Amino acid sequence: MQSIELLLNEKFRERFIKDYPLSIYTSFRCGGNAKYLVYPEKIEEIIDLIKIINKFKTKFLILGKGTNVLVSDSGFEGIIISTLKMKKISIEDTIIKCECGTKISDLLKFCLKNSLKGLEFLSGIPGTIGGAVKNNAGLKDKWISEKIISVKYLDIMNLRIIKKQREQLFFDYRKSEFNENDFLWEIELNLQKGEEKELKEFIRKFIEEKKEKQPIMEYSAGSIFKNPYPFFAGELIEKCGLKGFHIGDCYISEKHANFIVNRGKGKAQDVYQLIKLIKQKVKEKYNIDLELEIQLIGDFR
Repeated sequence: MQSIELLLNEKFRERFIKDYPLSIYTSFRCGGNAKYLVYPEKIEEIIDLIKIINKFKTKFLILGKGTNVLVSDSGFEGIIISTLKMKKISIEDTIIKCECGTKISDLLKFCLKNSLKGLEFLSGIPGTIGGAVKNNAGLKDKWISEKIISVKYLDIMNLRIIKKQREQLFFDYRKSEFNENDFLWEIELNLQKGEEKELKEFIRKFIEEKKEKQPIMEYSAGSIFKNPYPFFAGELIEKCGLKGFHIGDCYISEKHANFIVNRGKGKAQDVYQLIKLIKQKVKEKYNIDLELEIQLIGDFR
């Protein structure tokens, strides 16, 4: 019987990498290696890959740009399925259809080129549309779920492709019904006609405002904690006097306390210790249990 490594190499060739450093892949720029990294290009390849994973009972994880995760320093002993080569975009009138690995920045450029408005609020978010839908990305009063017509996804357990209309889907604050048993494949979005010049100005303003308030140009994974309604996580953390506190080469941002930044040489364990400290201090002072917005991958202690 062929080994899993031989099968993956045979099927994906140059799109298969062994012992890939996830410190290069993720926006936190820390963490250990993935045993295997695979870049599928089609949904059929995803199905074949899941069959291989099931055959060898191997752990796997689906990643877009790796912007909302913290990988442990010991890495991930399994297969990382990267969606970054699944990035087709098409348009019909004001309806855009895009694959899960489409970068939000590329989607916004496509919208500009076709004078379509409605997604400007996603400006400055460094991830993919698949991640944005799974986590219902947005602002206080604008959410990606409001623009969705339909979502096609693979039910990983049954290897069945399902299409759901927006009214059939559940979305809430920073979450959706999709989990590790679903592979989001294709999203249909309903936009409106706009003027290119006006759209460019909207996007420029959104990015400038984010730069002022958030460390978006630094090594970070975005907001670490969800806002515990009716409070804001950043405000609670700031009131605990934690802005600027550091462990190793990682620190709690002085721009926005709900961001942890890696100066470049930080370890995942440094970030995790800061996460634990924040949770502890906020619990002690406000009796609030902060819930992580990022995903922890691998072993932490």
